[in-house]
Amino acid sequence: MSTALDEVVLALADPDTSESGGAHNQKGIEFQKNWAIVKMFSLKENGNIDFLFLFEAVQDVAILNSSTVPTRIEIFQVKKKDRLEWTWASLTNLHSPDAPSKKAKSKVKKAKPLDGVADSPLGKLFASLASFKTLESSGSFISNAGCNLVLASGGNVATSLPVALSELPSHFTDLLRAALDTVLKPSSAKLELSKVMLEKVDIPVDDAQTYTIGIVHKYLDKVSPLHAGQARSFVESLLAKLGPLGAKTAKATTIDEMRSRHGYSLGQLNAALGNLQQIPDIEFHLKQWLEQLAKEGLVFWEVSQIRVAATAIFSRKLFGAPLPDDVEISICCDAWLGVNNIGTNLMPVFDSGVAHLRAKFPSAKKAELQAHFLLKAIEQCVDLS
Repeated sequence: MSTALDEVVLALADPDTSESGGAHNQKGIEFQKNWAIVKMFSLKENGNIDFLFLFEAVQDVAILNSSTVPTRIEIFQVKKKDRLEWTWASLTNLHSPDAPSKKAKSKVKKAKPLDGVADSPLGKLFASLASFKTLESSGSFISNAGCNLVLASGGNVATSLPVALSELPSHFTDLLRAALDTVLKPSSAKLELSKVMLEKVDIPVDDAQTYTIGIVHKYLDKVSPLHAGQARSFVESLLAKLGPLGAKTAKATTIDEMRSRHGYSLGQLNAALGNLQQIPDIEFHLKQWLEQLAKEGLVFWEVSQIRVAATAIFSRKLFGAPLPDDVEISICCDAWLGVNNIGTNLMPVFDSGVAHLRAKFPSAKKAELQAHFLLKAIEQCVDLS
């Protein structure tokens, strides 16, 4: 067993360093998942040969540089903000210290308790970093909003590229060190402000998914142009795959449990992209066929249900996890379509084919059978090469 991975499992079990999920509203969860996908593609494009993302295990997201023998962990607090910028108080739960040059002239401020830092975003990041002595570790606070903090050099964090906390003026860093000293365990790893970054990202909170689709489309257009049109389906499927990883509250006690409950690796991403290469761009044709069926009398709510069912079938196929019924229904579709012709009007053959499937699979939902039938019919009738 890897000592480094043991260290991650121990951190996951420590209530001072772990996350248990469910602490964010839906918009915040979507922001985190979309940021993670954008980060995955960034790492892949930068030539990383392995990674393992952990969701709601060690803080919001943690990234190991290997899924088997990691030497480095990056820990992230990923927070959306609807209004205004982050302030020193909202990041640390501490009062804003006056610059030494102003102390003599300004009114004395009431200091907040130093141990309040423990419940702050930066306090939680440092508590997690302090638990790692074998793995090289670093942390980042990620948000769509900037941080309204002045740098020692005179700039402002809100308008700068990612900056380390060590770049803040000394009266801020001294206060933060003093506060962290009151809450971190004596046996903790050495406290280094240079290892924690503040970073503003361009992902919009109100439409994070569209931004992510654009990133993935750009990647696919470069490496696999024939499948670039499937970026939306791929992102929707990947978001559905990542969702449960951040929602499981049961604590993992082994490395395998940690990987299966919270982890997503580069190997899994590559496998999903590989499966995408085997799936023709069927989304465009499905949209056309559903529009034709709507003109022939299919009601709008059935169209919506079929779209949802088709996305679920696509997702299962993409991530190599088809249900037993998926395979049997597909075989049944192929057999029926092999002896029945599709004419100019789709509705007659659609109704007949779905009726045949409902007789064969009476417990399956109608929308599932309709989606299966259309996907197989498109495969047989349209040149998808």
